Amino acid sequence: VLLRNPRVEYRSLGEEEGGVLLHLDTAAYHGLNGVGALAWSLLDGITFENLLEELRSRLEGIPPNFEEEIAEFIGDLAERDLVHYGPENT
Repeated sequence: VLLRNPRVEYRSLGEEEGGVLLHLDTAAYHGLNGVGALAWSLLDGITFENLLEELRSRLEGIPPNFEEEIAEFIGDLAERDLVHYGPENT
């Protein structure tokens, strides 16, 4: 499952505008577009497959490479210590 790092704060810039993440330990800011902000709002305790399902149900005009783009986005978040991978709840 995907878990937000508790040392990261999020601020919305508006539903269409996205938002900003601040890593409290590094003081680094990370901008999110609207889709990234929606994904961030869904991240805590969700599997990648369920995240994709939720995003597909809420978004219109899904591109053919959507799964790869979201996987890359999640990988970037993990690389920047913004999200962690946790065990699935049983």
